[in-house]
Amino acid sequence: MYCLELSILLHRALEGRVETLMSSLSDAHWQGDPEGVHEVRVASRRVRAVLDLVQPGLYPGFKRQTRKLKALTRALGRTREMDVHIAILEEMGSRVPGLATCSGMEHALEAVEARRRKARKAMARELDGLSLKSLPEMLQVPSLPDPFRAGDLIGTIWTCLEPWLEGAFPDAQLLDQEEVPALHALRIRVKRLRYALEVLAGGFPTPPERQLKHLRALQTALGSHHDLATLEALLTGLHQGLVARDRAVLAAGTHEVLDHLGEERLIAFEQFRALAVGLPKGKFISDLRLDLGLVPVSIETS
Repeated sequence: MYCLELSILLHRALEGRVETLMSSLSDAHWQGDPEGVHEVRVASRRVRAVLDLVQPGLYPGFKRQTRKLKALTRALGRTREMDVHIAILEEMGSRVPGLATCSGMEHALEAVEARRRKARKAMARELDGLSLKSLPEMLQVPSLPDPFRAGDLIGTIWTCLEPWLEGAFPDAQLLDQEEVPALHALRIRVKRLRYALEVLAGGFPTPPERQLKHLRALQTALGSHHDLATLEALLTGLHQGLVARDRAVLAAGTHEVLDHLGEERLIAFEQFRALAVGLPKGKFISDLRLDLGLVPVSIETS
């Protein structure tokens, strides 16, 4: 059972994040707006990040509301992915000479837009089955006779963080060789660590700003790599279909787009590598413990 200070810190974080989510959901037009979809999806993940840390028994309907939040995040995933793919193609076309009017670019945009329309219809159907207005009900903490105990806030925060630190750093093999599935899995672990650290940062004597800045940059680089890799895979399938149907002009144009995507994916991978090497696991953890007021661990053995 958590100490009183940490329970209060987590509850205040939950209040703020639920309020942000409900505010985003209150916009009548958010489902048709790429930025609105993104805001709701991020807000739902941030609420879930707090729920990963709280004591479930203190919150009514915890399991039901957690399932609902997961369903919300999942319902928006495909639409968000297509929004990002279109944005990548449009941005690339605006700065690469001749690419905007390339037959392959036009065909790729049409294909992705068709997938986005389909994804939005599926998203709307899934959202219709979710009762999201009841989410704030989880903030009604039951009155328990003595739910808390005196404890060490700093030590408890570190105990909460340790599971998220495990696995959030790349090994040497991943730095040396680009492996798309492994990089995607790492991105998820980095994001979860970042969200957990943001929630717990309020209990740090010295705010862990350097570590959070590093995690944001790492997540951005890994996110860009993932977005480019998934779009590249989608367009590879499109290109193969064109080749099979002897659509030579469209196939050549799509191949040109794929060449640029491949180059930018490698750039994102190099950005990730530079960030990971710049602040290795041992240094990150030692600095984090110092900010928390704990004795730093040995960099050589971490």
